Amino acid sequence: MLIDTVCAAAFYCPACGKVQLRDLQLFVGEQEHTLYCEECGHALASYTLRPRQGLQLTIPCGVCGEQVPHRFTWRQLRRLRFEKLYCEQDHFELGYIGKWEAIAEFLDFNAAEFDALHPEEGDFFMERQQRLLAAMNRLHDLVAQGALSCPCGSHALSAGLLGDNILLECQDCGSSCSLPMGTAEDLRRLDADCLRTAEWQPGTLLDAPGK
Repeated sequence: MLIDTVCAAAFYCPACGKVQLRDLQLFVGEQEHTLYCEECGHALASYTLRPRQGLQLTIPCGVCGEQVPHRFTWRQLRRLRFEKLYCEQDHFELGYIGKWEAIAEFLDFNAAEFDALHPEEGDFFMERQQRLLAAMNRLHDLVAQGALSCPCGSHALSAGLLGDNILLECQDCGSSCSLPMGTAEDLRRLDADCLRTAEWQPGTLLDAPGK
């Protein structure tokens, strides 16, 4: 039987949070090959396979925003069954690499365990958490660009999570704005234009979790 894959890997999309389990193809040449999210089209990771160096993975981190490299020799790949992939800078979990069956079993087990412990949270908890994290990071980027402000003109804003919403509050006038983040489409719409047309409630201070 001809084996045309070197291993499998699962990545959390930094844009929509959906987890994607993919085969890493053996015969892709020495050029960089990019994997894309089936849900939103965002780049999940890129990889190259070279005769002497083995596998080099580059994964975008949803926390620090950097491209995180991971390298595996051919000897390591032959012995690899299951390994977690982290960002060394912030220790954020980026995904998993190893045998397809081992990764799928781990993902199914995690989902079943969480559903049993937290049935009220519903399905796709990890994807939801990744999506909310990506939204918070996007807001931080907009603040850094000077593209996010209260209608009063202040840039002194705080953000917190409230269910599937992100709650923005102005520290100067007390106005607040709730941004829905329940779907990948909500995350795709999160940009400067979306925030300029958002509905703000004047003078209402709301308590967001973590304050």
